[in-house]
Amino acid sequence: MKHVALIFGGPSAEHEVSLVSAKNIYQVLKETSLEVSLIGITKNRVWKLIKGDDLLKTNFVTPLDLNKVGSEIKLFQNNNHIYIEDLHHRHKNPQPVEVAFPIIHGPFGEDGQLQIELNEIGLPFVGCDSLSCENSFDKGKTKTIMASKGIPQARFLTFTTSPSFTEVKNQLGLPFFVKPANMGSSIGISKVKGEDSFQKAINDAFLHDSKIVIEESITGREIECALLEGPELKASGLGEVVPKHEFYSYEAKYLDPNGADLIIPAKLDQKISDQIRSLAIDCFKALGCRDYARADFFLTADHKIYFNEINTHPGFTNISQFPMLWKQEGVDYKTLILTLLNQAYSRS
Repeated sequence: MKHVALIFGGPSAEHEVSLVSAKNIYQVLKETSLEVSLIGITKNRVWKLIKGDDLLKTNFVTPLDLNKVGSEIKLFQNNNHIYIEDLHHRHKNPQPVEVAFPIIHGPFGEDGQLQIELNEIGLPFVGCDSLSCENSFDKGKTKTIMASKGIPQARFLTFTTSPSFTEVKNQLGLPFFVKPANMGSSIGISKVKGEDSFQKAINDAFLHDSKIVIEESITGREIECALLEGPELKASGLGEVVPKHEFYSYEAKYLDPNGADLIIPAKLDQKISDQIRSLAIDCFKALGCRDYARADFFLTADHKIYFNEINTHPGFTNISQFPMLWKQEGVDYKTLILTLLNQAYSRS
């Protein structure tokens, strides 16, 4: 493996998170012998080749505007090799790209669409295939699959049109959460405690997707487990998120430096920890995931464990739990990145 394409950006509301994740990964890869091509996808899905110095300037306060940097490109296959072509200068990268690391969060990156495009040109890539991405990203599909496998989770309802407050309350009780079915990082999610906030929550969720999921509220600790494939599938030790906001919202995750406490390792009884780690592996397999993911759970006061969600493109920012959980296990950031790339390259 000599040449890696790092793909980031994308059209979703998590565009800026993706840029920071890519920046962190690039900082590691540029210290290796690998050639790294930085491919930024604008919010209107234009593919561009970005200079490393430009990417290194990005942060959450002043994110890089991909429309103002780089050169428009396309990937194409020739004689079973994948090349990058500059569409304006008709320059082709002479070194074929051997593997891609897509780090696009949210729609287009996590829902299987990008994976379909990479498959079409024959470029091996890090992460789940298109079907497992789709099933893991769509909260309604995820929960339906988990229910079929007998994995404990909150009661839920899915809608493509606006439901009535009474209908939801009678089935799920109060409070409950309203979520877009296809969106990540707590974007468009609202906690509803009464009828006065219900319609706004429904409207906010439908702004982000044509399907919404409404879940009963589970009162419990938020526990996270990182999963990594190599010769075998491994589950990390556990971490706990203690939000200081109403729940672990986008603001709490990325915009408020004091939005949540991350406790790694989580202070748990060993038996409970083992049960959650085993369940995380079951969830990974149930959805057909590959390479890596992060599984999130609720742990109630009476020690009941409920699956919350699985993230097939967990962040690689400075405050992202996935690399932090593996660091606790003795797997440093560089080893983590190279393990994932080698796993994907082995499929070529």
